[in-house]
Amino acid sequence: MSVIENDIAFVLEVDKLKNIVRKSRNISNDRYENDAEHSWHACLMAITLQGYANSPVDIGRVLKMLVVHDLGEIGSGDIIVYNKNHADVLNELESADKLFSMLELPRHEEFNGLLREFEARETNESKYANAIDRAEPVLQNIHRKGETWKRNRIAYDRIVEMNQKKIGEGSVELWRYLIRQIAQLKENGHF
Repeated sequence: MSVIENDIAFVLEVDKLKNIVRKSRNISNDRYENDAEHSWHACLMAITLQGYANSPVDIGRVLKMLVVHDLGEIGSGDIIVYNKNHADVLNELESADKLFSMLELPRHEEFNGLLREFEARETNESKYANAIDRAEPVLQNIHRKGETWKRNRIAYDRIVEMNQKKIGEGSVELWRYLIRQIAQLKENGHF
């Protein structure tokens, strides 16, 4: 196969991301979101909210991370973050590596590097990308009155524990906004 044929085969394979149904419903309708929609929405959020990042970021690098970060779920499926364990993360990384191996080495290494950087949360870009990745389903739950959290019996304290650090590392201001909204849900008896 030629390089372009490999690249096209990869592009066709990752179309399967559209079939991975997530655990949260869209804000605008009752349909469950798919992973591709999540990635798109996270990218748009990253651009829109870039001014709230704790540190300056290379938005192009952030967008690349957000585009590739869930590709491993094509092989592993979506697991709600509150139930995800180390083995699930490893399975997702292995699945992503199999997909990336369809590409020539420079691109394969780039995508793997982006995914590993995202998971490590050590750079300004990866901290911000993680903040946005976590904030997107939190916003969905806020606007749906905690629907996914209630259905999965996720307690208020667990929600704060799982999101405060990841979102706060990338955007303290975004976390402050979200925690006020989550606390309001709690006050209104949605937990």
